[in-house]
Amino acid sequence: MAHLVCKLTPRKGSEMSQKSPNDFLTSAEAMSPWKRKCHFRRLSSESLKKLRLDPAPVIGDSTITIYHERTQALMPEDRGKLHVHIPFEGELEQIRELQSLKPEVEKLRAELNRFQKSRLRMLIANALIDLARMIAKRYKSELIDDPSTTRLQQFAANVDDAQLQQMGIPKKFWSSLRKLEKYITTRNQQAHETSEDFAQLLLHEQFKEGHVFELWKDIFPLLYGAPVEEIAARKEEDDDKMLLGSP
Repeated sequence: MAHLVCKLTPRKGSEMSQKSPNDFLTSAEAMSPWKRKCHFRRLSSESLKKLRLDPAPVIGDSTITIYHERTQALMPEDRGKLHVHIPFEGELEQIRELQSLKPEVEKLRAELNRFQKSRLRMLIANALIDLARMIAKRYKSELIDDPSTTRLQQFAANVDDAQLQQMGIPKKFWSSLRKLEKYITTRNQQAHETSEDFAQLLLHEQFKEGHVFELWKDIFPLLYGAPVEEIAARKEEDDDKMLLGSP
């Protein structure tokens, strides 16, 4: 049976110090610190029955204090604290299972981050369109009902500092606003061009080691002039540039 050794110090003069060794082991006062020290949130009922002190108590150890004083006298260099053996065979399996899932969780987190970046890039572009329309409402009212963004892009590129300052638009947004055309182009590519998403999905471990990857990887140099790995990397690089205001 696998076990951990947790070292505890009984508080002299407390109610806990008058408990029998067995009662002490399963008391809330004792369980709280050893759970914290050993990083267990819980133990199974079977494991709790197997908690033991080292060395084992003898008949004369009526309280945990008497037990501790006796073991200190027997092993003065090694028993300044109580040694509790905590079995964890079942718990060890749970820990191993959780550890085996960690790489997959990290990959899922990375994929979620990439998805969130792409979505944020699209939403930034939409926000800049709204900002341009708000400014146009004041200076170019004929653009408000124009469903096309072409004239709006031209307006945003040419709006002057005085107009932006007069409307109280923070200066940090000026550069991005004037690049509205690039933001819209990138947003539209994201909506209609799927080569980068295709590349990233094909490189996922679910497909990379199998027939699907071998079948489709060579279509990327043929159609897009670069290997699948390079196409996949472009998307992440483009997302980072967009989020930093330099599409």
